[in-house]
Amino acid sequence: MIAVIADDFSGAAELGGIGLRYHLSVEVNTTVNPRTQADVLIIATDARSLSKQEAVLVMQKLMQQLVALQPEMIFKKTDSVLRGHILAELAAQLPIAQCEKAVLVPANPTLGRTIQNGRYFLHGQPVHETSFSEDPDFAITSSVIEDMLQVNGHTVHIKKVHETLPAEGIIVGEATATQDLQAWAARIDQQTLAAGAAGFFEAILDTRFAGKLPAKKAGLIQATPYDSTAPSLFVCGSTFSNSRHQVQKVNAAGGPVSYMPGDIMQSDLMGRYSYIKWGDEVTNLVKKYGKAVVAIHPDASREWPVQPVLLRQKMAGLVNEVLQRGLVKELFIEGGATAWSVVNASGLTQFFPVEETGAGVVRMCTHGAALCVTVKPGSYPWPAAMWKF
Repeated sequence: MIAVIADDFSGAAELGGIGLRYHLSVEVNTTVNPRTQADVLIIATDARSLSKQEAVLVMQKLMQQLVALQPEMIFKKTDSVLRGHILAELAAQLPIAQCEKAVLVPANPTLGRTIQNGRYFLHGQPVHETSFSEDPDFAITSSVIEDMLQVNGHTVHIKKVHETLPAEGIIVGEATATQDLQAWAARIDQQTLAAGAAGFFEAILDTRFAGKLPAKKAGLIQATPYDSTAPSLFVCGSTFSNSRHQVQKVNAAGGPVSYMPGDIMQSDLMGRYSYIKWGDEVTNLVKKYGKAVVAIHPDASREWPVQPVLLRQKMAGLVNEVLQRGLVKELFIEGGATAWSVVNASGLTQFFPVEETGAGVVRMCTHGAALCVTVKPGSYPWPAAMWKF
């Protein structure tokens, strides 16, 4: 078994989709399942949204539980642009894994995310000059790797793939092409904790199977193929401009968009009763159009400034209200933190990836519920076949 700890929910789903490419059975869970039969067990967390101290405690606890299962390897999924508390988490995980060093490869050249000469680029542009500079939780203000990681006393070595590696510490691997990821994957051994983005995880699977895929297995749970006519709800919690423009375009065309009402945004006291009226509106859109989009209007969020975590919790309350009515069969969520809030509010804990519908877009079946959940990172686009109104 390969075990993975992901620092956000969309990243966990993304690696689940990669596992499907290699004919592996995959389970995404919010806790460690000691009875899992999956080839790949992925533990989703919301560590990126926690304080550094809380994130470290979460990683230590999960690492201890996973080591007890004696997996073949443990992979630490991090954000591809290094948001979160990556160094503190890795430093806490290394002794539990009984490893002297970690190789962290966050670059993903197939998505235009590269590291060269100690700096991070997105499609050739310094990452701090892109929309990642507007992230409400981890705004990126520099493309220098040490700045992005907030080194603060940690031992970090930035290395090119052909360079000699130190015996201990945290090594950030530079990569400008897929071949670099594969070369880094070949350097992972039992004394090294592997960490990084989806591209590096895929390269590790490539190296392990060396072009020979295992026999294709039936999924742990079978799901019906995606049906574009099934009652669907899109939850758009991303702050990325492309996402907001997509929602605004659908809304301008008279499509089924419902923005968070101002009274909910401003309210400090929230209970299920608070979402009944909004839930009625969204449910009626689904009945009329077959799908609905819920989002936060950018103008409203500027007029009534609210902490992002509270907005996510309020969005999750609405989604739970709508799901309780039993109409929605396909739930689409963008953004890992938003997805985490939604699944927690709805009591969902166990997911079985069944289909990778696009880069980083993974459809999962929920255990014991007639509901499929499709998740993607906020900066990734929805496939055209899904985002069709």
